[in-house]
Amino acid sequence: MTAPSSRERVLAAINHEPVDRVPVMYRALPETDVRLCEHFGIGPVDEHWGELVERLGADLFSGGSSMGRYTRISPAYAGPADASQSLFHLEYVWGLFPKQISAATHTYVDWVDHPMAQFTSVKQVEQYPTPSLDDFDFSTMTVDESTAGKALSSTGRLNHVFMIAARLRGMDRLLMDMAAEPAMAEAIIDKVGRFAVEFNRRSLEQIGSQLDLYVHWDDIAMQDGMMMGPAPWNRYLKKWSAALYADAKQHGLKVFYHCCGSFHPIIPTLIDIGVDILDPVQTSAREMDLRTLKQRYGKNVCWHGGIDVQRLLPHGTVEAVREAVREAKEIFGRDGGIVLGPSHEITPDTPIENILAVYDR
Repeated sequence: MTAPSSRERVLAAINHEPVDRVPVMYRALPETDVRLCEHFGIGPVDEHWGELVERLGADLFSGGSSMGRYTRISPAYAGPADASQSLFHLEYVWGLFPKQISAATHTYVDWVDHPMAQFTSVKQVEQYPTPSLDDFDFSTMTVDESTAGKALSSTGRLNHVFMIAARLRGMDRLLMDMAAEPAMAEAIIDKVGRFAVEFNRRSLEQIGSQLDLYVHWDDIAMQDGMMMGPAPWNRYLKKWSAALYADAKQHGLKVFYHCCGSFHPIIPTLIDIGVDILDPVQTSAREMDLRTLKQRYGKNVCWHGGIDVQRLLPHGTVEAVREAVREAKEIFGRDGGIVLGPSHEITPDTPIENILAVYDR
């Protein structure tokens, strides 16, 4: 019998079908990509990502908050020129411009300017300019057929409703609004939500029938729990997630949801409203270890991630990494239900030998 392709193996795992082995994905910060490409003696990752996956023995090249870093499709931006030099999640269309910060090992972004921070009325929120859908050329969205056999294709941009709202208002202010000023919180969140639904609806109308996945990320949790309780999440955010997922389901797509931290209180609700794949399985967060998640949710959802990037990969031994991989594979066996890999992007301070250990067969 011919061995399944990586794409077939990943799709089987998502659908909880038998797999010949647990599929494993790779994702890392750009600086880590460079180190691995140099290790294997291959060219730039943007041109050789498929070869890097093959050299590692992985099945998929994922992103920090997506499944398929090089096969996630967005419309072209055709609006006023962006002078920020940052295309981080296209958020500049909301007037959000992150500050680029260089750390010891890599560069990251910090959100320091919050244009709605001083707003005191709902009217000010209503008057704040909403991005124009006419500034995007949805007709440019096409699937690269050359990747079809080895990757999954997806869309899903500008849909992180809570995070955009938090960056507009400031995280602390928005959370206080959700607790004490519900009219203000609803005005900000609903303004972002309405745009997100329409933006993604046009994307799906253009290309939805050609894709595998709809990707949605919205970090609403911390290491020990959610930033807000389940009740505020249900009140302010659930309706927008449900609307996005309903549109994706109309095109027959699997829904992939990313949230770092411990968000287990809303996992049953996420499953009920249509989530098929949950990411990143931050096993260092409270009640997010793989064995607990497998026992609680069984065949109701597929997991993506599960190998700790906070402590294990950068600081553990090679044998400890191998043991974590062996344990994960033992928990899920050959029944599907997981695409195993790092719990987020591997940082460049991680020893090469620890990275390679994730992909030992």
